[in-house]
Amino acid sequence: MSKKVLAPTKAYLNVVNKGSITLKEARKDQLLILDLNGTLVSRNRKNKSMYVRPYAQEFFDYVFENFTVMLWSSAQPHSVKYMSRIFRHRRDKLVAVWDRTSLDLSTRDFNRKSSTIKDLNKVWKHFDGKYDATNTILLDDSRQKTVLQPYNAIHPTEFEHHSTAFVSSGESELLHVMEYLSAIQFQSNIAWYIKHHPYHNLPKNNEKNIYKLEFYKFADNWENPPQVVDFTPVNNLLNDFSSIQIK
Repeated sequence: MSKKVLAPTKAYLNVVNKGSITLKEARKDQLLILDLNGTLVSRNRKNKSMYVRPYAQEFFDYVFENFTVMLWSSAQPHSVKYMSRIFRHRRDKLVAVWDRTSLDLSTRDFNRKSSTIKDLNKVWKHFDGKYDATNTILLDDSRQKTVLQPYNAIHPTEFEHHSTAFVSSGESELLHVMEYLSAIQFQSNIAWYIKHHPYHNLPKNNEKNIYKLEFYKFADNWENPPQVVDFTPVNNLLNDFSSIQIK
C-alpha cells in the first residue's frame, strides 16, 4: 500500500497566487511561529542541556517587538518546558506554546523519533481565522515539516553546536533572518512573497559570525543566568590541551 502524498491544497495555492503589495508601513498583525531544537537551540540529550544559537537575544528583542509570537516544537512537553527558558522574561508574551501533543500522533509515534508535519490550518483554526497564509510565518529548520504550507516557512540552516560548520566558522544566521523578516513586515501576502523571494541561507564565512553560546543545563534553577561557552577555535585548542594528562 503506497503512502499518501502530502502536498499543498488548491485553496492554499489560490491564496499564494493572489499577489502581494509592498505597504508603506510595517504590518503589526503578523504571526511568527518559532521552532526550538535545530532552529534556536542545539540540544545535548546525553547530559540534558542545550546551547542557544548566536544572536538569539537580539533576535527575540526584534521579533517580540514586531510580531505576534507563538512557539511550536515537535519535542516532548517536558523538553519544550526546559528549552523555552531561552525566552527569559519574554516567555509570557508567547500567545501559544505547542509541543508534541499538538501533532495528532499515534501513541507509538509520539514516544519514538518519527516524521512530523506542522499543518498551519490547525493554527489558523485555533485563532478563529485571525491568521492565514497572508500573515503567518513559520521559522523551522526542517522543510519536511512544512510541506503542506511551504510558502509560509523560513528555513535557517540547522544549528548544531558540535557541527564542523559552526566550530570552524561560527554563526550569525539569526541576524540574516531578521533582515528577511524586516522585508516581510511590509508585505500584504507573506505566502506570495516567500514563493517569489525565498529565504537563502548565509554563506558559512560571514564577518558577523561569532562563537560564543549561551549554555543551559535543564536541571539548573530557572533563576540562574546561562553560562557562556566560547567555541572560538583557539579556545577549543586550549581546552583540548588542558584535558591531556601528563604521565
